[in-house]
Amino acid sequence: MNKPRSPEITRRNVLRGAGGLMLGLPLLETFMPREAAAQAAAARSPFVIIVVGDNGVVQGGVDLNVKSEPERFWPTATGTLTKASMTADKATRSTGELSDYAEQLLIVRGINLPYSSNGCSHSAADAQILTASKITAGSTNCKAMGISVDTAIATAKNPAGRDPLVFHAGMFAPGGTGFDIPGYVSYITPQQPRVYIDSPYKAYQKIIGVIGNGSTGTSAEAQALLQRGARSRSINDILRPQISTLLARTDLSASDRARLDQHLTAIRDIEVTMGTTTFTIPDADVTTMKSMDSKPYDQSTRDTAVKLFMDLMAFSAAADYSRVAVLKIGDRIDDHVYTYNGQSAKFHDVSHRQVANSIDFHHYIDRMMLNYYKHLLDKLSTYTTPTGPLLDQGVAIYCNQCATGAHSFSNIPWIQAGSANGYFKKGQYVAVGTATQPGGSQDGKGGDGSVSGVNKVLNNVLQAAGVTKDGGALKDDFGEASLPKGILTELKA
Repeated sequence: MNKPRSPEITRRNVLRGAGGLMLGLPLLETFMPREAAAQAAAARSPFVIIVVGDNGVVQGGVDLNVKSEPERFWPTATGTLTKASMTADKATRSTGELSDYAEQLLIVRGINLPYSSNGCSHSAADAQILTASKITAGSTNCKAMGISVDTAIATAKNPAGRDPLVFHAGMFAPGGTGFDIPGYVSYITPQQPRVYIDSPYKAYQKIIGVIGNGSTGTSAEAQALLQRGARSRSINDILRPQISTLLARTDLSASDRARLDQHLTAIRDIEVTMGTTTFTIPDADVTTMKSMDSKPYDQSTRDTAVKLFMDLMAFSAAADYSRVAVLKIGDRIDDHVYTYNGQSAKFHDVSHRQVANSIDFHHYIDRMMLNYYKHLLDKLSTYTTPTGPLLDQGVAIYCNQCATGAHSFSNIPWIQAGSANGYFKKGQYVAVGTATQPGGSQDGKGGDGSVSGVNKVLNNVLQAAGVTKDGGALKDDFGEASLPKGILTELKA
């Protein structure tokens, strides 16, 4: 009689770990055919991460009363970025907060949203920033008449049926009315916004994938028991027997060992951070096991939520869960209350210059947002793949729905880091189009889309991600069909 064989240790079996926990394990050379192992990193499409802020930034132009505003955002000179030059700028320019990443950055001035507001300027900007599409009329909730760039990337590059990760750190739930809406930037189809994931723990569950016992369905009660048991121990602890067997393999390469260790450490870090927030998961019943869904809009913990979402976006890119992730900070507007020099005010009021010291206050918040972005870059920089740093294998973007607090759609902030496997330039501040604010009030006015419309930079992003048109040519026609096609060549390496 044949002896029973020990279960084969494959990537699939490790993923389907004890207790039905689907671990987002990174792609390891050992689990690939020999001829494919050397090409593993090259086969991975570059990841794309996009963070969208609200309320514009302090840059040269005018306020809502058409009073002149100072330049406090862009670097002082186009061309090569260095740590020294950005540090020198830091006293007066918020982009100086990113000086540590000067050699990785590509700062782009001159990108415009081409369509004027049909209602709320914030909503109109949200609807264009990742779609480059025309917008519907709406007093507070304009809709995009096209899909968003994250949908296009996920459709082309994610496993079949896997949506992009789209997160939201704000005050309002989907489906709100009037002014109290999240502000949508991701669109599944024309006029159909994607519902955000508002809880970091829900996002964590989506990536890890709690799926019962891995082969058969379970009742709600059994699911609850599994999840309660899982919470009492680390994911790493639950999978330790299989992980130990995996690490004992003599054919596991040194780079695989390093990447696996880094991946498991990242899981532990996320779990520790999750455990120190004020969000809790009820134990009574599976229907109450909503983790952060219990208080997803609690503004007292928004800072923690923003950073956790960024940790999870980096984790997703490292684990190859999704090739694209988006985070919206704020809602239709960002009405979060910030405190500057002992003065507390809603950000939206600050951006409209309705409070004392509003320019300095807004500048302080701009710096805070860029430090959030720096947190994302810090997290991405902790991951290394067999062919080098993860940050070099994708692009992480920070942008804003509006250019200024006066709802200008010209010179939208656009900062990115990472070359996406050599597609993008690095260490550069470039100007595209006119790269200037038009004169007079720009409240909700469409910017010049003839040369540097947002569709062109989105085409760059799609090309960097390897998205093609029918026939195989790289994508160059995203967004509204009547806009000039092409890319911003100034961005290419």
